[in-house]
Amino acid sequence: MNPLTEVPTYAIRNLTHQGLRSYLTLLGVVIGIAAIVTLFSLGSGLNNAATEQFEQLGSNTLFVAPAGEFGSQSNGSSTNVKTLSESTIQKLKSIPEVEVVLAPISAPTTVTFGREKTRATFIATSPEESREFQSTGFLEFAEGREPTSRDTFSLIIGHNLAKKTFENDIRVGDKIKIEDRSFKVIAITKENAQSFGGGPNTNNTIFGSKKGFSQVFAETDPVFLLIKTKKKDDVQLVKDKIERVFESVYGKDQKVYEVQTSEQLLQQIGQFLGVIQLVLVGIASISLLVGGIGITNTMVMSVLERTNEIGVMKAVGATNTIVLSVFLMEAGFIGLVGGVFGVIFGYALAFIVGAVSMASGLALKVEFDITLVIGSLLFAMLVGMISGFLPARRAARMDPVVALRGIE
Repeated sequence: MNPLTEVPTYAIRNLTHQGLRSYLTLLGVVIGIAAIVTLFSLGSGLNNAATEQFEQLGSNTLFVAPAGEFGSQSNGSSTNVKTLSESTIQKLKSIPEVEVVLAPISAPTTVTFGREKTRATFIATSPEESREFQSTGFLEFAEGREPTSRDTFSLIIGHNLAKKTFENDIRVGDKIKIEDRSFKVIAITKENAQSFGGGPNTNNTIFGSKKGFSQVFAETDPVFLLIKTKKKDDVQLVKDKIERVFESVYGKDQKVYEVQTSEQLLQQIGQFLGVIQLVLVGIASISLLVGGIGITNTMVMSVLERTNEIGVMKAVGATNTIVLSVFLMEAGFIGLVGGVFGVIFGYALAFIVGAVSMASGLALKVEFDITLVIGSLLFAMLVGMISGFLPARRAARMDPVVALRGIE
């Protein structure tokens, strides 16, 4: 019988014969592959969640923020943050290709309900802007009604603030205080999973009117803008026009504000997550290296313990190539078995972390990736074969007479 057809039997017999040593060898491969699969899956999950939320905003969206807020490398350091005046916003709204300009005002504040206090972010919008935020999917009501122009001292409360922060739940119709000013709750948002870099965390946010905001806070001009174009093809043109408006206001080569498209921000997030992934996977690969060393050790011992078997194989006509192939495939099978269990444990851990993250309010969309599975299995098998190459070559070069005597 051709020994190559019996390689799986040889490999399984060797794994069981070596006992604890083989299982510890497998453990190193399992840990390494599991760590790599888990980290890649979680990184992809974060990227998927961010992509999904940016798709809700649409590819025709631009973001305006103080220089440096996007994490991009601008020419020089950002200057002191300046608020955007109404005249500047009107110039942006007058751009023919612009459909809508959202200019919310925000400030950190103290929220009092009963005798309890907490910190939160107050975002002030107009009723029209509130409806635009709802269309993006970031602001969804679990209960209550939409604000109107008459709701000066009315609020929309984030889910966590209403249900998880205070001893008693806040309900629609309740009164709360913002910096000692009384406001009425008219709506409570749905619980929103927050992605990496995607949109405001509405769970811990208060939405109110700009009129009510001006009664509490001194600064009433916005710092951030969200601008939508009429057509996707107009995004770059509008970006250039916005930058020219800022140059006319703050001077040529201004470093006060910068403009980014949703695609640019998503690309930056992807690059950042990619770097983190590579670093973590590099650290996780140390476990796989240890597993490879274990495979080498196991195969060396296997060659030493099976010299008679090697001699018999050669005596009945097995060539050096066949003996080399048998031991190489055996080492690869050890890596493959470790890879299979590593993929299973890796995905199990990734889905558990994803479920826990979603439950805690962080969007983490872990998905099964067949390319990652196949790549991990091939990589594990390759590590096994590379690790077993030297012992396999040693077995292939044995003199059959010497091997039959059980001597190297």
